[in-house]
Amino acid sequence: MRLVRTTLSAAAIWAAFSPGPACGSGYSIYEQGAAALGMAGAATASVGDASALFFNPAAMTRLEGTRIYVGGSVLNPVTSFAGVDPYPGFGVTEEMKRQTFVPPTLYATHRYSSGWAVGAGLNSPFGLGTEWKKPDSFTGRYISTKAELRALNGNLSGAYAFNSKWSVAAGASALFSKVRLENRIMAVYPGGGGEQVDVARTKLESDYKPGYGWNTALSFAPGKQWQLGAYYRSKVVVDVDDGSAEFRQIPTGDPQFDAAVTAGLPPDQTVSTVLRFPAMWSAGVSWLPREAWTVEADFNFFEWSVFRDLPIRFKQTPEANKTIPEDYDDSWQIRAGAEHRLPAYTYRFGYYFDRAAAPEESVSPILPDSDRHGATLGFGRGFGPDKRWGVDVYELAIFVKKRSTENVNRDGFDGEYKTFVNAAGVGLAYRW
Repeated sequence: MRLVRTTLSAAAIWAAFSPGPACGSGYSIYEQGAAALGMAGAATASVGDASALFFNPAAMTRLEGTRIYVGGSVLNPVTSFAGVDPYPGFGVTEEMKRQTFVPPTLYATHRYSSGWAVGAGLNSPFGLGTEWKKPDSFTGRYISTKAELRALNGNLSGAYAFNSKWSVAAGASALFSKVRLENRIMAVYPGGGGEQVDVARTKLESDYKPGYGWNTALSFAPGKQWQLGAYYRSKVVVDVDDGSAEFRQIPTGDPQFDAAVTAGLPPDQTVSTVLRFPAMWSAGVSWLPREAWTVEADFNFFEWSVFRDLPIRFKQTPEANKTIPEDYDDSWQIRAGAEHRLPAYTYRFGYYFDRAAAPEESVSPILPDSDRHGATLGFGRGFGPDKRWGVDVYELAIFVKKRSTENVNRDGFDGEYKTFVNAAGVGLAYRW
């Protein structure tokens, strides 16, 4: 029983954190404006509403008067898993619970006659939510049964137009993030048969903690038919120094074994770690082949290699401290879209490709990251005097490439993940 107590304590702490943080692991939320998403998010050069706070703050100098933009998206992912040998084995199939996520957006801008413009915004640029069905029997429950990241970002930016062609912007942001991870602990039942039983539920959770960043942007309009834009957002590092780790025993009915488990579980305690969110570069060019048409193409680059590892520090059991490798890769996106403005309404369409950041070794039930293709349709219409009010909607289908971790996953959980995501959003704009 001494061996059970010793190995159980180490296994419990390792299993609680080995998957990595419950953060966006290569998963950003780019759905930050309904008009822009109608064009697949290709808006760095041509964004024409207050969502410029996200897509290109330098474009605020092109927005007359005061603008407000409020909206959100509805994200519905569907994920399944098919196992292979040696674990969990061929024929094993698992499914995530179907959840709905609603990241909000709120932006306000004002342009002064002097050429200056200012803006403030709230959005959720990162997020994660995975929860597997039947957590008591899910074969990956020792890695994760539920993971959640919530992030709220506040941004203040100022822009200045040197002339009708050039404008620049700079700003600062505060990202408040909260994480939660739940899983199970297994132990070998004594007796020589090798039977494994669940002996504890674990939960890692933190309150909202802030991290700070900055941004800069450029907008250039060399002529009536062309616009160019570029944008940089810095990385954000969030230090979690007061997270909590809880361990709740699951009785097996064997008094002697349960007593050994009780003695072997680590105590509930405070933990600390570091969450890293990537810097992002964006460049775009838009073209007006006709007065009523806009066509744009963007290239986005995410510095996800900042997520190289995860340090875990325990307050009461420092001997269990670990640094877990993640080794994420930098990733990129190509986005292209078009907008056609008619007298009564505007319609939009677009496509994007998003390169995965997670290497196969790090893909897990927390986040089955993979390459993605997205196809969008959008619609917009103005209302009221001078069309001061505007409503934009979009529909987005995200086709996620199948991702296999056979014989390479560092958690020893091998198989193939399949995911599809449907997204839709609406935005309400007002200007005066």
